[in-house]
Amino acid sequence: MGKKLFSGIAAIGIALISIPLLSAFEAHVINVTAQIENGVECIIVGDDIDFGTVFPQEKLDKTFDIALSQSFINNPEFDLLQYSVLQQPKCWNGSTTTPEFSEVFEDEEGNYHCTGREHQFLPILCPYLSKNEITDDPDSQNENDEPGIPAFHGVIDVNAWTPTVASSTEVKGELQDTIGDLLDTWNVDLKVPCFFGQCAQDWESFVHIINPQANPDDFVQPAENEHKLFGCDIRVLVTGKPPTVRCKGKIDLMLVLDRSGSINSTELTQLKNAANSFITALAPTLNGVHTGQTSFATNATLNLHLTDNEAAAHAAINALVAGGNTNLAGGINLANGELANPGDGHDRADIDSPDVMVIITDGAPNVPSPSANAQAQATAAANAADAAGTEVFVLGVGVIASTETFLKNNIATNLAHYFSVANFANLEAALVQIAECD
Repeated sequence: MGKKLFSGIAAIGIALISIPLLSAFEAHVINVTAQIENGVECIIVGDDIDFGTVFPQEKLDKTFDIALSQSFINNPEFDLLQYSVLQQPKCWNGSTTTPEFSEVFEDEEGNYHCTGREHQFLPILCPYLSKNEITDDPDSQNENDEPGIPAFHGVIDVNAWTPTVASSTEVKGELQDTIGDLLDTWNVDLKVPCFFGQCAQDWESFVHIINPQANPDDFVQPAENEHKLFGCDIRVLVTGKPPTVRCKGKIDLMLVLDRSGSINSTELTQLKNAANSFITALAPTLNGVHTGQTSFATNATLNLHLTDNEAAAHAAINALVAGGNTNLAGGINLANGELANPGDGHDRADIDSPDVMVIITDGAPNVPSPSANAQAQATAAANAADAAGTEVFVLGVGVIASTETFLKNNIATNLAHYFSVANFANLEAALVQIAECD
């Protein structure tokens, strides 16, 4: 049996809308989906949107809904959900006969790139789309959604539409169960552009009626873009804060660290740096946080008993050497033993010092073999931690979808305690996030 599933609000990204403009006179809105990237079901969104055939300077309005999921509503741990809506470039394979679309990713220099292999940016439709939340909240004195953004904003050069520009299109909303604010309806209207040399005489007034601050000349499409496909992603990000450990004050916390051979030397250094930053953020003290450590490869090891000695915690992290397979069950079982308050002077009474486990791994368990057995034993070990009242956080680093599903459904205390981390370079930020306390 897997652990009971809960819903949460940990860092989620939801790809909502792909909107292409077909030739100078046709537009279609396709592919309204609700792909919840971290698998945490918080909200649901509406069905497909299709504007049909349109003409330059037409104004067309369509809506989509953002609503609290039933699993969120049923979970007493959650009430308020905050989200933001912004616009990003759209990528495709360049084929008008068999088009394939992909999303963008942001590099360390703050530039967008296409995720799809050999994909390219579509001419950008984002400047011609508005976003406005049009649903009154049940409590008229608690209007909690920001004003929207009109069409004719940003830039029409897709290569200049950076994450900074995307941020300028961001608007925010809230849903709250206790006041009956369960659904927001957003209006997205397309203001169809004209092409250079073909704009009507009233183009300037058309733009200024919609957005008085816009310069109409900035939103005329170049003639070479006529008959091309245009695109834009409207992206919803759930921004509710995930659980943290630091606010708990006096806790006994075991780090459970993967040191298997799939972690190369650079990644191991990044893992150590991240774990060291986590310990520093926790700031162990005699009457505050105590930390210990287990690690696992083919075999698991108890590296450090629970202690308030911060230097000892850093030394245990820095002594890690990678190599071997992935015995997750062994690492969890040793941590369970350390947190079981056996009277050896390490674990403190749980009523005063609740137990926490933070697991970091880059793959699915495969020891003891076969893999199905390894996963079953890891699940049993996590269930034992859950039964003992231990709060289990899991950070999956660069794992594939099936491994992520296993870790968050079978190992983490609930879905809100699972964190998807793209790579070891991003691990430190994720760890420090769950160590913070506002």
